[in-house]
Amino acid sequence: MSENYIPPVRQDINNAVIPKNAEFYEEMKLLVHLAKNYPDDVELRLFAPVSEEEIDRFEKRTNIKLTDELRDLFKFTNGFYLSPSNLEISTLDQIEKMPDPEWDNTKNYMFLGDMIGDGELVLLDLDTNKIIANDHGDEEEYDDITTLLECIIADFLDGEVEDDELEEYLDGWDDAE
Repeated sequence: MSENYIPPVRQDINNAVIPKNAEFYEEMKLLVHLAKNYPDDVELRLFAPVSEEEIDRFEKRTNIKLTDELRDLFKFTNGFYLSPSNLEISTLDQIEKMPDPEWDNTKNYMFLGDMIGDGELVLLDLDTNKIIANDHGDEEEYDDITTLLECIIADFLDGEVEDDELEEYLDGWDDAE
């Protein structure tokens, strides 16, 4: 007997409270700002957060320890969708139901989501805690979700909208490189 899919509850981005101590604070703050001010160019869907206890139960059921950054992310939003990159980080329920990647059993990966819309997977390397973007076997490694968001902002949003906060962010990111 199959379970009926229940879509995650959307969180109103106007009321979203990004934890100031989260590594991804600046990136999410910018993305929320852009989604509010340029809804035709930037779509950000946030989902209702989960509690610390729900994350603990997920970790116990799956025998997977999430990084502190991912714990913070799920306490802020239980997954999200961002366009124009089509980045989707799945909810904990969806992650738990996804089978392990079968193309390479030498790697200890957990499915987190996908992006671009052509089968590019977003994975957590459980051995290194790095984020992996696997595009049909070609892999790109990111230190964490924050780094992935930084790259998405630079690759997909630079030049898409004329916005002072975006330009300031990109200037700061360029200076850091």
